[in-house]
Amino acid sequence: MARNPVSFVGVLTSSFLRSAPASLAPTIGGVRLAPIRWLVRVLGTLALATVLAGCPSIPISYYDATTYTHLTSLKAETAALIETFDTRPVSRNEDKIDATSLNLRKAYEYEKGKGEPNSDTAKQFAKISQLYEETVKEYRDNGPKSLGPKYFQEAAKVLSQAFDIAIATENVKNKDKR
Repeated sequence: MARNPVSFVGVLTSSFLRSAPASLAPTIGGVRLAPIRWLVRVLGTLALATVLAGCPSIPISYYDATTYTHLTSLKAETAALIETFDTRPVSRNEDKIDATSLNLRKAYEYEKGKGEPNSDTAKQFAKISQLYEETVKEYRDNGPKSLGPKYFQEAAKVLSQAFDIAIATENVKNKDKR
């Protein structure tokens, strides 16, 4: 005849608890706990510890005012620069292009340096930088007005939308950094 495993565990548990010396009986506030309550509390604590130890840690990315400042200032800087591509020759914008490229790179390196929890923002900066560099290449290759009278104004709008997505992402991050 097969034994019910639950009743077998119950028999073992109750015999263990009956054989435990009274000096081992736990107390809370000087009140002695019943053996079953004590066992439930111990097993519950062990179960909770096991569950918590088995959970993978989830990296949390926190809101960063520096990142927000980088995003908003670079959005304005890149849009203003690219809008001039329709009317100014490349030679007049080279210094500004180089300065803006450097600022984008610094912001990307800052984000990348924050590690894995911030990888989404670093990827967004990489895509924004790529979009900027592609626009600059088109400007250098074709010059102003060769792609249409307002081509680069539209390119500036697209780049601004990419910045808006990154800014929105930063705004939804956890602001309760401890």
